[in-house]
Amino acid sequence: MTTRLLRILASFALLSAQRVLAHRPYEHAAGIFRRGDGQNISIVEHYVDGILGDDPVAIQFRLRDGTVVAATDYTVDAIIRHTPPGIEVFQFSSTWIPVASKVQRFDGYSLTEITTSTKRLLSPLLHTRNHWISYVVALGFAALLFGSWFTTSAIPRRGSLAALRMFAFTVEGLGTVLYVLFVLWLAPLSPIILGLFGAICVALYFLAKRCVPHAQTAHNDTFSGNTSI
Repeated sequence: MTTRLLRILASFALLSAQRVLAHRPYEHAAGIFRRGDGQNISIVEHYVDGILGDDPVAIQFRLRDGTVVAATDYTVDAIIRHTPPGIEVFQFSSTWIPVASKVQRFDGYSLTEITTSTKRLLSPLLHTRNHWISYVVALGFAALLFGSWFTTSAIPRRGSLAALRMFAFTVEGLGTVLYVLFVLWLAPLSPIILGLFGAICVALYFLAKRCVPHAQTAHNDTFSGNTSI
């Protein structure tokens, strides 16, 4: 009886959360494609509610009166690429490993699948270019979190400072959880690419830190030499 009651309460809580978090479909204009007969086709990113994850998106091609000429299936992410033969749509079933699961071309009338190994190899670059602002923001917040952790670690563990240290670690732990939740789960970013960019930034930081003292030493030696003369 108790187990059944708990299941009912859990189902009710989940349903309530879904109703609170649910939202209506929405869309973004993604450009215009001019067909061979002079007809302008609107390219639209149409999103539906993903409830607790990324909102699935479908790329729709519409006439001026709103008629949908063609549309892709809903997927986690879709990137549009303009090419001379038509519009290529790279569709991703996951952005954690941003390799396109399907590539289609729109010629003004219909969609044709053109998935090849070359297109798949190109898709991570397109994903990174399309979401580069999100990656910059994510790296910025990550740097802020790392800096705050190091700063808090330097606070002495004695007296009233110990309480301040514990409070700061609690706030930073909450911030880290929110970062993982909203940036790595809800945002269409790849932890692999984010980690690669982070490693490059760290390497550049240590390289600059190593080169600056050498440059300063060389400058001082030169200045001392000129003074002695």
